[in-house]
Amino acid sequence: MNRPVLVVEELHTSFATDRGELKAVDGVSFSLRGGRTLGVVGESGSGKSATARSVMDLLPAGVSATTGRVLLDGRDVRSLPRSQSRHVWGVEASMVFQNPAGSLNPVMQVGRQIAEGLRYHRRMPRRAAMRRARELLEQVGIADPDRRLREYPHQLSGGMRQRAAIAIALACEPKLLIADEPTTALDVTVQKQILDLLDRLRRQHSMAMILISHDLGVVAGRTDEVVVMYAGRIVEQAPTPRLFAVMRHPYTKALFESIPKVAQPSHTRLRIIPGRPPDLAALPGGCAFAPRCAHARPRCLAESPALSADAAAEHRFACFYPAGTSDGEAALAANRDAGRTAAGLALSDAAGAA
Repeated sequence: MNRPVLVVEELHTSFATDRGELKAVDGVSFSLRGGRTLGVVGESGSGKSATARSVMDLLPAGVSATTGRVLLDGRDVRSLPRSQSRHVWGVEASMVFQNPAGSLNPVMQVGRQIAEGLRYHRRMPRRAAMRRARELLEQVGIADPDRRLREYPHQLSGGMRQRAAIAIALACEPKLLIADEPTTALDVTVQKQILDLLDRLRRQHSMAMILISHDLGVVAGRTDEVVVMYAGRIVEQAPTPRLFAVMRHPYTKALFESIPKVAQPSHTRLRIIPGRPPDLAALPGGCAFAPRCAHARPRCLAESPALSADAAAEHRFACFYPAGTSDGEAALAANRDAGRTAAGLALSDAAGAA
């Protein structure tokens, strides 16, 4: 049986702040097999990047604390000593960051940056590493690779810098590639080119890939499964076709409805999610999305729903009143009849329920 390349179990990450403990990742669990892509979506601050950096062990020591298990090809990499784990990150698992200008060394030639990992981890001679660097630049679609090898990051366009960053990530042929919003800083045409490139390379190398985005539209046709995060937790998870056919969590539905639609008339007002994400250093009791949710009832302010599966056990969501169900529609109708807005319930409702 095809064993998962990555298994994440009960991952928790918190940061020490002047205002107390900030829970950035709160009990996240998922698995991913080789050759498949997992999409992770949510608003800024939902815990997407913190989850990825926790998996990759890239968070600063002293101000952050992470617990849980990260199994890479069956091995608990979080338990490895530093002398061993340094040969895991960047080799068996790599990451492409949101801002390529920030992830590339501005005073080192692009070719040397790609070859550096090969020389350190693979013990390649300099000339062999540079030949491989040239092949990688060609593989990621950079024209005139001989010239680009000798150039510095500031001499490349934004799209070329991101392609160079992808070449660095792929240099040691990792089993897992995490792409953390890799197209945010690029124009629309280049965005498609980069996403197509990542998809092609994932198929060629049979890699497992995590694609992080704030946009459900980006992951719709490029992932096998989608995880939706809010306030550091997974609130919905399903195979991609299933999720887009049947969105159960009101937050997932609100994210999708906020995407501009081509079929809408010009100057149509965009739909937004009312309110703002919660303060992770002072999370309210109950469901974190309740103050912004049109389905929320007094129970939602008092209790936190668990992530439970549907009858087919492939679709999980954390909601007492899921969208598209009789309970969810009844809650929505009751709120409308009572004159409540999509901003959620008043605190007096919770007090009354208690």
